[in-house]
Amino acid sequence: VQVGLGALQLGRHQFAAALETARNAIKLAPGQASAKAIEVDALVELGRYDEAVSAAQELAGMRIDITSLARISYLRELHGNINGAIAAMQQAAEAPALAPENTAYVTTILGNLLVYAGKPAEAKAAYEAALKSVPDHAAAIAGLGRLAVGRGDLTEAAERFEKASAILPLPEYVIALGETREAAGDTEEAQKSYDLARAETALFQAAGVDVDLELALFEADHGDAAVALRLARQSYETRQTVRTADALAWASHRAGLNGDAGRLSAEALRLGSRDPLLLYHAGMIALATGDEATARRQLTDALAIDPGFSPTSVAKARAALAALDSSN
Repeated sequence: VQVGLGALQLGRHQFAAALETARNAIKLAPGQASAKAIEVDALVELGRYDEAVSAAQELAGMRIDITSLARISYLRELHGNINGAIAAMQQAAEAPALAPENTAYVTTILGNLLVYAGKPAEAKAAYEAALKSVPDHAAAIAGLGRLAVGRGDLTEAAERFEKASAILPLPEYVIALGETREAAGDTEEAQKSYDLARAETALFQAAGVDVDLELALFEADHGDAAVALRLARQSYETRQTVRTADALAWASHRAGLNGDAGRLSAEALRLGSRDPLLLYHAGMIALATGDEATARRQLTDALAIDPGFSPTSVAKARAALAALDSSN
């Protein structure tokens, strides 16, 4: 019962409550790996990374399987250790007798990591392998969409994101579709996607899910900067993670508060993350504060890591770098 409650709390982004529930469950059954996994997830989402690493090591001591390896991989990814993250996910993918859904899940994450490692052909093979396991696996289809963005094929990208969002109507897929349409110059259809994403987010809120972080980023890019700043502050007050620091940095930048944005952006990168979105945000903030050398490095890194991380942001990063080149 406690494990089920903890999983529900994680799903609703009630991370402090999930941590308490997981630790109560661990007291009742110290060897219960499912409770330890919830503890790891909650600690990560609360920004308590050192504790999360220790808990993940304890989980691995209980069992080496997809449950522990996926969490080890994600923690390595957060700390910028992409090769280590890939190794853990490859080990998870090789586990015997995985259910098709688990195989597709693991292989898709492996594909995402291979993109970050600069191996788009191998990433494509991973996404296609995931689709052999589960033909309608939305995350793998979206992965192929991001690869298409990276190649500059916005037509294929739109088709992939549209299919992914039809299978699993998550705001992230709908926003990706909207950004692809916007990058292709179809602002009317892009706005329809953004309106749908906002409506989907409202449904999550109505179901009791805390979506302040996700909504803050969306509003900063496609809506009201003042709303984005309010939501980002609320999220950051609840938990100081690299994600909430990044969201507040970006919202502050969009609201013209670049001094705050620079400090928060450095906080977002404190673990050494190679997430291209975080690097893009940091680069644009550095540019706004006049640090052209840092801006050039971070924007170049973001595009090198994943040239398909966001259709609109990729275009803005390239435009910013071109402007820097022309001014020198």
